[in-house]
Amino acid sequence: MKRIKYYIFLLLGMASLASCSDELKEDVSLNVGVKTEEGVTVNGDVVTVKAGTPVVFNFYGDQDNISFWSGEKGSAYANKDRVTIAPEEIESSTLHFKLLAKYGNADCTKDVLHMYMSDNFPGIAGNDFESDVKLMNEFAWTDFGPKLTDKDGNNITLPQAPNNSMEYSVNITDLLGKRIAFSFHYLGLKNSDAQPRFEFTEFYIENKMKNGTTAKLFAGNLGFTPINMLCKEDLEDQRGMTTNREYGTVTNNVSGIWNLTGAGKGSFYIHSSGKNKPLKNSWLVSNLFVVNSCSPDKGLTVKNISQNTDTYSYTYTTPGEYKATFIATNSNYKHESRVIREMTIKVLPNK
Repeated sequence: MKRIKYYIFLLLGMASLASCSDELKEDVSLNVGVKTEEGVTVNGDVVTVKAGTPVVFNFYGDQDNISFWSGEKGSAYANKDRVTIAPEEIESSTLHFKLLAKYGNADCTKDVLHMYMSDNFPGIAGNDFESDVKLMNEFAWTDFGPKLTDKDGNNITLPQAPNNSMEYSVNITDLLGKRIAFSFHYLGLKNSDAQPRFEFTEFYIENKMKNGTTAKLFAGNLGFTPINMLCKEDLEDQRGMTTNREYGTVTNNVSGIWNLTGAGKGSFYIHSSGKNKPLKNSWLVSNLFVVNSCSPDKGLTVKNISQNTDTYSYTYTTPGEYKATFIATNSNYKHESRVIREMTIKVLPNK
């Protein structure tokens, strides 16, 4: 009798384990419908909608996670792995930035900041300071200053005195397909007044495509690294920087040190040094990059395992034709299942 009970419990346990295993291997399923209403019609996998009218997507099936790609600029599933744009697809490439010089006077600001470019820079080591100092002091950079222009194409220099913000728009279409680096050199020349603070804003490369779309590459995408040439000097006005003085940045104001906290949106600066303070010497150099680089397109998470939803509403505001893509997944440590559903969204003018 005891042996019979043992076998019964054993069989129940095996059934339970099999059931759990089946649950862990459950395949995802997804169908997507669209709610038809005024301004929204559906014909097979084609949805026609007026601009500004919400499209309500209904989800059917069994899925833990759903991501949505609208098909608009920056959210096209086909571009999820794209990191460069073919040069032949680009109509023009322009470097944009604004630059403000603050504090001091013209005598102490003139020729302090220089901008350079190279298409054969070997790149810094980033962990061998003496070698990098030697490289930066000896490398034959190309002065980028003569190429700088305003939005009307007029040549303008980097600020030579404290000023209102200057705006630059530089045609760099000739650099498409090349692997280049940018660098800035801040070298104080006089300290009879404050050495200037230089503030960069809206620093980005804009690639305008022949199909009418644009892509932007911001300063934060270029991998800028400072090289503080005087880090061994233990300067009094730089003692607030306590770690990685060779290559580090700060999140506050330290004289002659770069602050890159806003670089992701195109903003960065090097802070001023007071009157009679030691002259500063610091480089800021980018990684090697391709001008026609771009950030991969991204989708939106519209459902996850902790968020139970059967509908999602999205509004297209610009007329055109878009490929909407839904990616559904079920995943755990033992199994992953994935399915893709696509539909065409035709957005009409709202007249």
